[in-house]
Amino acid sequence: MIFRSVWLAVLLLLPTIAFSADKTPEKVIVQLDWIYQFEFAGFIAAKEKGYYREAGLDVELREYQAELDTVGEVMSQRVNYGIHNSSIVIEDGKVVPIVLLATYLQRSPLIFVTSPEIKQPSDLIGKRIMGTTDELKYSSLALLLDHFFVKKSNTNIVEHTFDINDFAKRNVDAMSAFRSNQLFELDNQNIEYNIIDPADFGFYMSAVNLFTSREEALLHPERTQKFISATNLGWRYALEHSDEIVDLIYERYSKKKTKEALTYEVDVIRNMMLLDFYQIGETNEELSIRSLKQLQQNKLLQQDESLGTFMFDDVIRRFGRTVLWTPEELQYLEKKGEISMCVDPNWMPFEAIENGKHIGIAADIFAMIDELIPLPIRMVETRSWMESIDKGKSRECDIFSLASSTPKRDVYMDFTSSYIDLPIVMATKTDKYFIENIEQVKGQKIGIVKGYAIAEFLRGSIEGINIIDVNSITDGLEMVESGELYGYVDNLMVIASSIQKQFTGVLKISARLDEKVRLAIATRNDEPLLNSIFEAAVIRINEKDKQAIYNRWVSVKQEIGFDYFLLWKILLALIVIVFGFLYQYHKLRKYSDMLEQLSTTDTLTKLHNRLKMDEVLALQYESFSRYGSDCCVIMLDIDYFKKVNDTFGHQTGDQVLIEFAGVLKQHVRSTDYVGRWGGEEFLIVCPNIGLTETEKVAQKLLDKINEYSFAHGNNMSASFGVCCFQKGLTINKVIEKVDDALYQSKQRGRGRITVIN
Repeated sequence: MIFRSVWLAVLLLLPTIAFSADKTPEKVIVQLDWIYQFEFAGFIAAKEKGYYREAGLDVELREYQAELDTVGEVMSQRVNYGIHNSSIVIEDGKVVPIVLLATYLQRSPLIFVTSPEIKQPSDLIGKRIMGTTDELKYSSLALLLDHFFVKKSNTNIVEHTFDINDFAKRNVDAMSAFRSNQLFELDNQNIEYNIIDPADFGFYMSAVNLFTSREEALLHPERTQKFISATNLGWRYALEHSDEIVDLIYERYSKKKTKEALTYEVDVIRNMMLLDFYQIGETNEELSIRSLKQLQQNKLLQQDESLGTFMFDDVIRRFGRTVLWTPEELQYLEKKGEISMCVDPNWMPFEAIENGKHIGIAADIFAMIDELIPLPIRMVETRSWMESIDKGKSRECDIFSLASSTPKRDVYMDFTSSYIDLPIVMATKTDKYFIENIEQVKGQKIGIVKGYAIAEFLRGSIEGINIIDVNSITDGLEMVESGELYGYVDNLMVIASSIQKQFTGVLKISARLDEKVRLAIATRNDEPLLNSIFEAAVIRINEKDKQAIYNRWVSVKQEIGFDYFLLWKILLALIVIVFGFLYQYHKLRKYSDMLEQLSTTDTLTKLHNRLKMDEVLALQYESFSRYGSDCCVIMLDIDYFKKVNDTFGHQTGDQVLIEFAGVLKQHVRSTDYVGRWGGEEFLIVCPNIGLTETEKVAQKLLDKINEYSFAHGNNMSASFGVCCFQKGLTINKVIEKVDDALYQSKQRGRGRITVIN
């Protein structure tokens, strides 16, 4: 009360300040790290399609200028936000304490373009390499070079001129490049080249990373969140209307790139976003930490350097406890007087109304929020959740303490960031089997409290699902107990708590849905400032404080004496915990397998990548050295593949590579290892057979390739080299010999096999 009185006293002094009645968009400056092109399509679309304007932002997108220090511009707060080629920023061997807001390219398109004879990183030794200082010092390219001992002392490294003619005229042997840019120009000029991609060797980094300074993030968290959300909408629009955005960039922003070049860039950018695995703009803390550790392991960064707290949400939670209201928000609060709040009167342990008082987890969290907002929050008493919903629609409630966004609710309410995220589960009688997918029982009667968001979602996503509206969780669980309902759906914490208290030994949790309930504060959308005010409060809720509140409301009370009822409750709780643990273990295992597959699999052909094949070679060489086990290597290259790209385009070329990989995989032995070595070059490791048998494998593959009709309707051929492990030969020497054999096949007319004994 003292806190609130002080705030209201301050508010009474504010009339001397002149407030503008009209909303003036906030000026925001974004420094790009390159020229205008499709790499920044999401930002351009958000500006041109009005997403920034709708968020109350006046955004200026500044094109990169020569020698401009983008990081310096942001950290000195001369601009609000910037774009960087990595999710971590390093200057002079130190980590710069940026705040990472969003990542739009989950895989960096940064590669080396080399002259055709350079096929592996070790070939760069003694060559002339062109790249920027940062790229060759801290990027995935730097990690690749260091791993293969390519250093300034044994290589001629020059600063990037960004002139493709330096490579075309062979003034340099290799240059750093983006898949989305220089490859198109090289192909158009019919310049032969090879690609060395750090990702093929296990060195992953991201690109088009949106970042800001801590000052901007902490002083303007709402503005920053609005900018992120609007940019994400812009990216979604740009990907869905790429032709329109290509025209827009060309006509209004820059004609440095042709429309054809911009269109080529679209597909590359979309592939680099990895939309099958990541949401638009999703940040990946694990990848950033992995990149930092790789830099430290390669001694490119000191061991005592760390990222600290660098993710936007984490920075706000840890440091953003003080609310700095804008003049417009203060004026609104002064006029408002009080805020009315509706709650769910029967949803424990989250919240309930007991003797006219708001109790539960949400009530305790609102006690903290109440201290931040200088107005009294008055609870409107209701008898059911539907009555609360109706009062929200009629504007008798300014806010809901705890609600999820749905299309129907979005019509009359805005929603803050969620402050409680929990899984959705279904309770059934104990004689029912565990269910993997709720669609398996969609014909059964499934109870959900009338008006709950999950009911709206399930009805919209599962055709024919039989949802029965109930008045409360107690009613729903009692109907399950009596057999009137097959199951009742709600969030895990609520159902587990209710089963513990009332239905131990009768009901159990039988299914876990893929969806989560994301509970936020809902605010009336005809007073939009309410949303920014409560958003500022929500992001300042400390995670430790929330956990302490959870523990108070979910803990089990200890009884004196031996209580069988308590024993059953504890056993049920353990079942719930074990079920949750098994689910999380399964989920983590799935993501772990997915990450492992990504790191060892070529993304286009789904064969082993260069990193995996190096591992296979090392293991087979160890077996050969220790036990004398035979092992041979086949290297093959698609003949005249560049003509396919030039004649039919890169998409057809990619399809040919996919089909070619399929032919190889189908016609080798089950014990053989097949991998993409680089570009249109493939490597096959054949354990436990000698030179004669390996030559037969190669001949079989050559015949199958000659017979196959590829995507462009034509037959293809390939050139082969074959060599076996021999005493006195290192792995690198074996690869050199098999590469020489492949080269001889090409020199002798292609479409043939050369064996080196």
